[in-house]
Amino acid sequence: MKKLTVLLLVVLIGILSFSVGCAPKEEEVETPEFKLAALFPGSIQDADYNAIGYVALQETGNKYDIKTAYSEKVAVPDAERVLKEYANDGYNIIWVHGNQFNGAALKIGDDYPDVTFIIEVDDEPAEKKANFWYMDRNFYTGFYILGSLAGLKTETGNIGYIGGLALPFTNGEINAVKQGIRDVDSDATLQYLFVGDFNDPLKTRQAAEGLISKDIDVILSSVNLGNYGLYNAVKEAGRPVYITTKYTDKKIQAPDNYLTSDLFDFSVPIKEIVGKILDGEKGGFINLDYGKGKARYAQFPISNVSEEISARIQQIADDVEAGKIDIIKNLTEILP
Repeated sequence: MKKLTVLLLVVLIGILSFSVGCAPKEEEVETPEFKLAALFPGSIQDADYNAIGYVALQETGNKYDIKTAYSEKVAVPDAERVLKEYANDGYNIIWVHGNQFNGAALKIGDDYPDVTFIIEVDDEPAEKKANFWYMDRNFYTGFYILGSLAGLKTETGNIGYIGGLALPFTNGEINAVKQGIRDVDSDATLQYLFVGDFNDPLKTRQAAEGLISKDIDVILSSVNLGNYGLYNAVKEAGRPVYITTKYTDKKIQAPDNYLTSDLFDFSVPIKEIVGKILDGEKGGFINLDYGKGKARYAQFPISNVSEEISARIQQIADDVEAGKIDIIKNLTEILP
């Protein structure tokens, strides 16, 4: 009897072991390892557009504990090759900092459906690719503030704008400047010109000197490294000429001539986008919102103005943030 009992137990154990061994295993869902790469058109040491992009890349990598890489001084003809190299090397989030690279990213995007591309645009596209995040840089909003400031600051009634190239976003900036001048009840006139290059100090200096010779006393800059020519021009003007810039604080370059800068913080939108990607949102649209602690805001206090002007510009900026001012967005053409 005991032998029979032992035999049955052995058989039962064998059956159970066989059943367990043959049971279907649950499929293990692999969590993708995220890696973030960025392409920069210029040097990350430019204290301007590329530098703040680099800071955003590093802060985002640190926040989410993901590997990051970047390529700087990327020429437009090389962008497609660099993008493919990152995608083939396992980088599944790629940010192109500068819309001159958008064509290359859009061209190869369908070939890499598992890669999410982040591109910068000046308006929300009607059609969007599923693996693309579109980031509207919202340039025109900040230039409304600068236009308002220029209208209040000018004593000659002549304001200048220097851009690199005539592009949709520069149309929007100029139109917003004109609206800002009108909205502060200034009858000042705006003269604008493009030097053909955002990073040419010599051309920018010559352009600034030409504007100064026309009795312009406030110049709004929309160039990058070209600003170094602008600093020299206003410091040697022989009379007070004031400037505004964008992207970063540049007061140290011309403290007696500097008013403010239209500041950008790309870490705000990039962190938000990457967070959404990690949560499974492979594509979408985001706007660089204007306001304190957001991606866009003017530098305060305003330099080289009265407390009254600084306070008024602060109020205008706050009203823009609150949506109390309707800024016309026209990127198609420069309005009268």
